[in-house]
Amino acid sequence: MPEPELEWAPRRRRRWVSVAGAVVIVALLAASVAAAWTSVDEADTDALPAPSSADGPGDEDSGSEPAGPATEAELRSAVDEISAIVESERGLAFTEPVHVELAGEGEFQRRLLEDFDEGVEELRETEVLLKAFGLVEPDVDLVEAMRTLLGAGVVGFYDPETDELVVRGTALTPYVRTTIAHELTHALDDQRFDLDRPEYDDADDEIDFGFSALVEGNARRVEDAYLAGLSDQEQLDAAAEELSLGSGIDLGDVPLVLVDLISAPYGLGHDFVDELIDDGGQEALDAAFGAPPRTSEQVIDPATYKAGEGGIAVPVPAVAGQVVDEGVAGQFLIQVVLAGPLDADRAREAAGGWGGDRVVAWRDGERPCATLAAVGDDPSETAELRGAFEDWADERGATGTGTGPDVTIASTGDGPVTVQACAS
Repeated sequence: MPEPELEWAPRRRRRWVSVAGAVVIVALLAASVAAAWTSVDEADTDALPAPSSADGPGDEDSGSEPAGPATEAELRSAVDEISAIVESERGLAFTEPVHVELAGEGEFQRRLLEDFDEGVEELRETEVLLKAFGLVEPDVDLVEAMRTLLGAGVVGFYDPETDELVVRGTALTPYVRTTIAHELTHALDDQRFDLDRPEYDDADDEIDFGFSALVEGNARRVEDAYLAGLSDQEQLDAAAEELSLGSGIDLGDVPLVLVDLISAPYGLGHDFVDELIDDGGQEALDAAFGAPPRTSEQVIDPATYKAGEGGIAVPVPAVAGQVVDEGVAGQFLIQVVLAGPLDADRAREAAGGWGGDRVVAWRDGERPCATLAAVGDDPSETAELRGAFEDWADERGATGTGTGPDVTIASTGDGPVTVQACAS
């Protein structure tokens, strides 16, 4: 029976969401990992205009007057127009019209989070892992942090179980319409390929991450194409509204690593999908829905996906406490772990030699711990991983904060490097 993959977000009743770039920008300016991996770079942030008021962007013509709530007829007309563009960009046709709903502040968050508690158990397991590796402070409640982040940063969702498609906002502003384009792409892909795949939740590899990157990367690609077709003023208004969504956000105790983990499928997935289309056109993209990437390495380096290069089997490491969860960490998460104390380029290079791993989240009494056994593509890459983790441990110990993990690192011959970390 396959062992569960480690979970990075609530999985029960999966909803495909659109994340506001404003939240990503906040993390981008504060964390080196976000700078290395998110789809927004410094040039993008410099080019974005500041919102003119707390009420959001102006209308499409002048950018000065706020748009009013959309009528049902206006919404249906806009959805029909956007659906045609999505079909053209996607190279596929809807099998039936999609019902789109707009929801204002409060109501949108209520509907988004109504099933949030079903994923709390998985989040508690993830909390042990992230705290053990020092990515989350010991006193942070990850469940409440995730609730806050999703409520603040999600701007639309599509539910493949119910076909609900809900977008945050009541007016058909340029930003709301780009979000509709993103979610309609999910709806189209769901009609054609079925996006509800609960079997991935319990897979013994990273196919859940790979499928998310494929789905979100494709939706981001179509969203960007739709945005590029708007007028210059509409694009400015959309950027201003996106920034205004983040202007009043109080991240509080939300660990920035959550932003990295949530945003990764969008940025990495966009690049992956672009590479697929450049190499094999829409046929290659459609084929990927039947055979999604099975490792984060395949998403980061599409050449490994095309070559069918999977992860090397690594035995589950033994631990001296109560096992909470076990699975595959993968290249992406290892890079995130290393990039906290280390230079981003060093972390990326070391993680880039990933060959395979197994990781166990466990407890030493009440103390969160994790044990990672990892190998590189060859012995030299394994040695580089070990060297990077040794420097990671030294740097965390040198911070003097008293919140870094207690770490032991070992390896035998050409076998895996084993990293055991426990929160202080």
